[in-house]
Amino acid sequence: MNHMDDCFAGSPQEFLICVTVHKAANTGVSTGETYVKVSLDKISKNTKTFPNSENPFFNEYFVFEFHCTLPELLRLTILFELKKYALYKKNIVVGELLIDLHSVWSQSTHSYFKKWGRLDQPITESSASELGPRHNAYLQIDLAIISQYSRLKTGLSAPIEEPIAEQLEKWNTHHDFDDIKNNLLQDVDSYTQSNIRYYISLYRGMFLRKSNYMIQVSFAGIKGKTQVAKHTATPVWNHEISFAWVYPSLAQRFLILILLNDHLQWKCVAEFEIGFDEIAFKGQPALGPTYLHFYDPINPLNYVGRLLMELRSEVISHDHPSHVLISQPIAGLEDSRYWADENFLVEFLPILGDHIISSASHYKFTIKLAENTSNVLEGTLRSPVGKFHSLMHTKCFRQETPFRSCLLRARLADTRHKYESDFFLLELTNYMSTTVWDQNRQNYLLDYYAKLSQDLRALRHKIRKIYSEHLDATIADVLNELQQLVLELSSLTHSIRLQDDWPELCIMLSAAGKDIGVCRLNSKHFLNLPQKLKTHVNNQCWKVKSFLFKNINCGHTCANCGCNVGIVLGCISILAEHERKDFLSCIVGDWASPEPLLWLPNVVQTHFRFNVYVHQAKVRPGGERKNISDGHIRVLFAEQAAETYTAPATLSPIWNAVITFKGLVLPGSISWYLQNPPLISLEFYYTESMQAEDAGNGQTVVSVISGSHIAAESNWTEGSRIWGKSAVRTLDRLRHVTPPPLKWVPVAKKGLVQAEVLMSAEFIELVGVPDAQQTDKQPTLTTGIPLAIKPNMLNYVLEVIFVGMRNYTKSSLSLAGKRRAKVMMADLVLTSGLSTSRVRNSINFLVAYAAGVVSLPDQQEYWPAMIATDVLISNFTNESTLGAALIPNSSSFLNKDKLRKCLRSTATINESTVATSATALAESTYEETEDEDDVQPAYENGCWKRLKIVLGLRTAEFANKRQLKYHNLVECSDLNINSNFTWWTKFYNAMYEDEEHTADRCKHSLIIYPNELEKQAEFSFLQDWAVPVPLVHGVKFKKHGPPKEDIYATLKLQIKITPCVCDAADEGAGGDMQRPLATAMNPHQQNVMKSLAEAMTLLVRVYIVQGIHIRPRDWTTDSDCYVKLSLAGKTLSDRAHYIPNQSNPIFGRYFELEAALPADHMLEIWLYDQDDKGKDNLIGYTQIDLEDRWRSKHRATVGIPQSIRGGTNLCYIEPPSVLLTQLCQQQNIPPPYIYGNIIEVDGMIFADETVISKSEDLQERLSLTALKHLNKLPSFGYKLVPEHVETRSLYSDGYLGVVQGKLQLWLELYEASMFIPPPIDITPMPPIAYEVRVVVKNLSGIQFGDVNIFGKLMSDVYVIGWCQDAHKYQSTDIHYRSFAGQAAFNWRMIFELNYAPNEDMMVIRRKGGLHEEIEIKRPPIIYLQVWDKDMVTRDEHLAAIDLNLSNLPVPYSAAQLCPLLPSKRKRLNLFTRQSISGWFPLQAAPNPLHKEQHTNGKIELHLEICTETEAANMPAGLGRKPPMALEKPYRAETAFNPLTHPLKSCKHILWPAIRKYVLLGLLFLLFALGMVLFFANLPNKLMTIPLE
Repeated sequence: MNHMDDCFAGSPQEFLICVTVHKAANTGVSTGETYVKVSLDKISKNTKTFPNSENPFFNEYFVFEFHCTLPELLRLTILFELKKYALYKKNIVVGELLIDLHSVWSQSTHSYFKKWGRLDQPITESSASELGPRHNAYLQIDLAIISQYSRLKTGLSAPIEEPIAEQLEKWNTHHDFDDIKNNLLQDVDSYTQSNIRYYISLYRGMFLRKSNYMIQVSFAGIKGKTQVAKHTATPVWNHEISFAWVYPSLAQRFLILILLNDHLQWKCVAEFEIGFDEIAFKGQPALGPTYLHFYDPINPLNYVGRLLMELRSEVISHDHPSHVLISQPIAGLEDSRYWADENFLVEFLPILGDHIISSASHYKFTIKLAENTSNVLEGTLRSPVGKFHSLMHTKCFRQETPFRSCLLRARLADTRHKYESDFFLLELTNYMSTTVWDQNRQNYLLDYYAKLSQDLRALRHKIRKIYSEHLDATIADVLNELQQLVLELSSLTHSIRLQDDWPELCIMLSAAGKDIGVCRLNSKHFLNLPQKLKTHVNNQCWKVKSFLFKNINCGHTCANCGCNVGIVLGCISILAEHERKDFLSCIVGDWASPEPLLWLPNVVQTHFRFNVYVHQAKVRPGGERKNISDGHIRVLFAEQAAETYTAPATLSPIWNAVITFKGLVLPGSISWYLQNPPLISLEFYYTESMQAEDAGNGQTVVSVISGSHIAAESNWTEGSRIWGKSAVRTLDRLRHVTPPPLKWVPVAKKGLVQAEVLMSAEFIELVGVPDAQQTDKQPTLTTGIPLAIKPNMLNYVLEVIFVGMRNYTKSSLSLAGKRRAKVMMADLVLTSGLSTSRVRNSINFLVAYAAGVVSLPDQQEYWPAMIATDVLISNFTNESTLGAALIPNSSSFLNKDKLRKCLRSTATINESTVATSATALAESTYEETEDEDDVQPAYENGCWKRLKIVLGLRTAEFANKRQLKYHNLVECSDLNINSNFTWWTKFYNAMYEDEEHTADRCKHSLIIYPNELEKQAEFSFLQDWAVPVPLVHGVKFKKHGPPKEDIYATLKLQIKITPCVCDAADEGAGGDMQRPLATAMNPHQQNVMKSLAEAMTLLVRVYIVQGIHIRPRDWTTDSDCYVKLSLAGKTLSDRAHYIPNQSNPIFGRYFELEAALPADHMLEIWLYDQDDKGKDNLIGYTQIDLEDRWRSKHRATVGIPQSIRGGTNLCYIEPPSVLLTQLCQQQNIPPPYIYGNIIEVDGMIFADETVISKSEDLQERLSLTALKHLNKLPSFGYKLVPEHVETRSLYSDGYLGVVQGKLQLWLELYEASMFIPPPIDITPMPPIAYEVRVVVKNLSGIQFGDVNIFGKLMSDVYVIGWCQDAHKYQSTDIHYRSFAGQAAFNWRMIFELNYAPNEDMMVIRRKGGLHEEIEIKRPPIIYLQVWDKDMVTRDEHLAAIDLNLSNLPVPYSAAQLCPLLPSKRKRLNLFTRQSISGWFPLQAAPNPLHKEQHTNGKIELHLEICTETEAANMPAGLGRKPPMALEKPYRAETAFNPLTHPLKSCKHILWPAIRKYVLLGLLFLLFALGMVLFFANLPNKLMTIPLE
């Protein structure tokens, strides 16, 4: 059956929006406390603050709950705001990240995992401006949407086993999530981000109601509104809303709301959503000018009105454009540039109708298009004539000539010239575009079809070049790719939905004064197009076709929901009023219209023979509150109806019936029906007394065969003549082959598929004058469909072992009588023996084996369903069916590689088809002469193989050289085998293991499965020993949401289907053959049967490792989790060891319980939230079937270790060599043989793959290698479960289907009577106390922070550092007056931390309440910051570095080698290296003095880490103090505090600066003094000169 998930996509359901905020990077905020605020639909949640770091670490988990429909949810936008905490004013927004939930849902896993989002400038830029220049800040998040119905399966077919995409997977081991560029939310490789401005122009509207109107446009939290148009039905706004954004972005949805003022308040009367996938093809987003049509969101049939709008965008060059919304008036639009308004005539002509569910005697048809409604067309309803098993509650009608129609007029924009591109996508060059949207779509289609031809050639080449052994898988891949191409082409044909869209055409069907059905159509398909397109197959204008009417209250979103209320044969046309005359001349060959609304066909009628071939059906159990169906099929068409006979008491009825209507007369010519084959209606009835409204409804297309095709003998006998033609001609011929091939037709009710019917139908034109026999309207029912389409039957042996019933929950069904289980397939019924006494919730059977020969079709897709039933036996005669189940995908039980030979016995054939007991089995007439299970595999000559190995001709590496590619890694530097090795070492090694890194091959590890062990396909889903079949007692239908099956028990069955060859006399004998029990099973099977009947006591060990993303049950904090287990009526609670306030709690707990199989097969694990004040809240639970793990051949009891050693004891009771020998004995093959350094098992040899633990015994290492490759051995072919940890999803009854978190654990099962090894200690290792000593030696290249009084750049530099608490920082002394950007300190800082090496986290313990202590886990990071000391103003931050001690980049040996910008460097773990020295690049803060410069500095550090004991033995002092005192660094003479040394300041600061000016001043003074003395003495000198 088809999956019906889409039927309930519009139903309200539970959603969880799970958010994890990991950390931020490059925030540009080095001081102060930052936090992240997450907002979604008026709900906000904040992380804790992180102080003084540009790379804050949060690691907090939030859950948002919603109960709504999926479209309502996907309309929301989630906002992440990185804020800086301010004490006395509003917190400053550093940046924000907006994500549409629609983009999250469009991901294959409905989630983003550890993705980086760029923090954009906030919309309110006033706060962001306070932070100075912008940074490219990023935020790492997880974001997942968990849906209640996301994995809903409501069909009857087998669930498609797909790799389950983990939405909340915590660990992904093969990826570097810290690489921002490769983990961006936006795909930077496909698009180059650019700043863009959107312009939304809103011109005018036309609405049905006169009122006050306003338009609101929303995008990513930005909302813009037009002015109010008062008291009008045709408002005119001419308003434009614009804002800047980034393209592409994670916000991709525009929402347009029509707001109406009603009773003094504004309310939304209609809404329209526009996605980028519809308006952005290859260029920028653009749409319009175009009309958008709005409908009432409550009643989608009510038309509200239309809006003329335009959306355009343009790239802007500004680096950080303003997000502020701009709203302004614009000029009106001259729409005559784009289209012309025309008066259109819409006409609907119903000819005949069937399956109209109504008790009325008259019908009415009206058509609606936008605000226009047609005249009412009335007619008479009548019931089909005939005798039926069930009462006929449906009506039909048929118009007599002249046919009457209904008509309406509508004035709409004429944009038909644009639809040419939809009908001829290949003729794109002739398509003239008029808008930006049209041009973008044209360019996109040109590129797409150029690529499409290349894709198709590649697929053809892929099939031609494939090897035959891979042909099936390759064809399946090619078909999947072709299906994807078909979906893409289908989406392209609908991509013109927005641009130049027409309103929806609704045909209303009424009866008894109320609307009972509606047919909603795309108006553009019925437009009268230009002359050259009139004959195109997609143009349905005035072409006769079938219209399917759905119930007026149907809210399902799928096509086959079963809510059909009628199928009407008719035609529709939409044409311009001035084109009516030309239109009538075009259809004059088929129709004549003597007057308006009256039509006469030129060909009055055509005679057909109507054949319906019904072979069989698959019926869903529990349909009519009955578990077994007495079903029959009713076919209705053209006032005629017929039924198959009733198939009693089965869910897999086989009718093999042909229903023939010999005298079917339809109006018009045969060409009408060849173009659009009509639909016929189907009804499936569980019982003869079933009401019509409770019956399942379906429809199928009829194959129409014209008389010309019959004359050409277009039938299946042509054989190779058909297939020898070209592909197109072959497909055209197959459409007219008679009889048509069978196909599965779904029959549904209320969105649930009730049955699938294997059938086909055809209309065969009767040429010439029909005789009286051909005009007989009475249908005939015959048995035996034509051999040409009848499935070819082959014999198969069906073997069933009835293991028993489990999880029997309904006490009301557990009556005093005995019970049996039955398995039915085709005409074979296999029955178990009577049941034993019920032990708790388990029931076994006295006789558990039954087998028989059944005839099945050669085509597996035609196989009938396999049905299992639970039958209650009372008084040894009466049987009543309590429950039933349909076993899906019966072909999966087929053993294709085996064949059985059956010989006829001389005994009398027993015609009974039921194997009821051992006596009945002994009287069976067939015995098995050859059983493939006992055939020994063929082995090569072992002696010759061993001789080649001894001679060195076949080395060990030749045996499995692929597995030995790391053979040379025996000496591995990263191998850590020491006293600290625990189970947690293997667990965390598995988390971070990377197969590409050879060092990881040298570590002890295990396997971490991202989901449950029973969901692993490599272990056959643990169903290799038995298939669990849920027994259904009924189906409960819901008004909103999918129906719920009443499952009361699980029946476990071993099923095997094997082809068999019987005598010619037995061909097709079917289920009248059985095989005796004595020859049915080999000794191994008999041992299995014996073990199933015996009770067994098991010891169950449960190891609970940790929880992942546990849903919080408290409003303010995370959950205080603890575990509770239940098995065999006993409950173990671990409440005393609850983990406080953790969303990812680490338990490390071990539990041991006892269970008796099969009674105590179900282990339940509950996770609770501890609450001191009230009752503890259940978070979720998971259930584990212990019987599946114990019985499975994959040995899911205890995992096979990856290596002999592992720091833990080998959990198997026997060593690998003994286990391998036992497995060989079970398969009756020789035991393993070891010679040299290789082992031979089952004809294959293996060499030792051990990379570590080479000191262990060679025999055990070789045996372990063979066990790990058991799937490569011919006699096995399956894997053993390795040492592992599985991740189980937790569910809650209050939130059905919604994951509440995950729990990582594993189980060990032992037989209680055997020796049991000691348990593994998984107690989490307490964090180790370390002391980190950081010596700050030198700085270089530091930017200047001050300007001295002499105008020279300088800095008074010091360094601060902290580890756990930013308020407890340590500081170096100050290097005053650094002029060259260099500073020397040689200053030691000492930090204490508690480090958990397994988790790679630093553990901080703080008080969380009055008597509560909480743990905070953060990466082991040392934060260092460089500051400039200011005397008056606030100190200025210059640069910073964050040192992750466990992931530290290798430092540079010299300052000249250290780049100013950080580059990718090899990483090291300081906890392993213990000490390191060198230069590290600093991340500089923005320079307030020179904003154009951004100088990074360098710092020289010596890092040393020691344990608490080592620190006590070798203490060190802070700063330069002893012990281990450091030398005082060399600094320039000017490096001192001028305020504390005034004389020294004069000498070293003032005097050097003024020395030149003092000397010049003295010289000037001396010169001036000389000049003064000279001129002062000049008169005296002159007076002393004697006069002559």
